[in-house]
Amino acid sequence: MRFRSIALAAVPAAFLGVMVSAPSASAWSPGNCPQDTFCVWADYWYGDTDTPPSLETEGEWSGSVPGHIFYNYTDRDVTMTYSVAQDEGQGPTYTTCVNKGSGSYFTVPMSVTDVSWREDDGSPCW
Repeated sequence: MRFRSIALAAVPAAFLGVMVSAPSASAWSPGNCPQDTFCVWADYWYGDTDTPPSLETEGEWSGSVPGHIFYNYTDRDVTMTYSVAQDEGQGPTYTTCVNKGSGSYFTVPMSVTDVSWREDDGSPCW
């Protein structure tokens, strides 16, 4: 019975170890995004790249650019609006907060349609 208790306690500890070692979105590289800019790339890459961003902005922006990867290389949090790119037009639209100095990627093709400075209301940017 004691062995069973120890084994059950080891499972959450092992799971926690896996979660701690997983890379976070903030570990994403800024690639060739210039300092003080928000960038979006149409193609997927990891590490450094020579591919020019499909969007490179130092301020608020609206329009539509294809996106697979994004990076916020500014000193402010950004609110980004994006839509799922579908064969027959635009799919559902979403809004997310992108922390300063962090980036991530989309798992399906997206169109980024708006970038604006996040109003700091004291809540964390998820």
